[in-house]
Amino acid sequence: MNRSCFLAGAVALATGLALLAGCAPPDGPPGVVVDKTNPWSPATKTRRYFLTVATADGRRTQFRVSLGDYRHCVRGAHYPHCTKG
Repeated sequence: MNRSCFLAGAVALATGLALLAGCAPPDGPPGVVVDKTNPWSPATKTRRYFLTVATADGRRTQFRVSLGDYRHCVRGAHYPHCTKG
């Protein structure tokens, strides 16, 4: 009984960690926020949130962020500093 409970707990923990890791969007490069988009996906009925930043060397990079980061980072803000607000 003890061994099966331990195994079930370990599987539940591993599954939970895998789900949490899958939800964290990747971080983008530091820079100034120049654009924000949040397209609607009719297939999944969800929105995804993207920021576009201009890096110090002039490149523009678009990447996915969480809703909280999307709300905190207005155009002209410095990413990732704006996410700490």
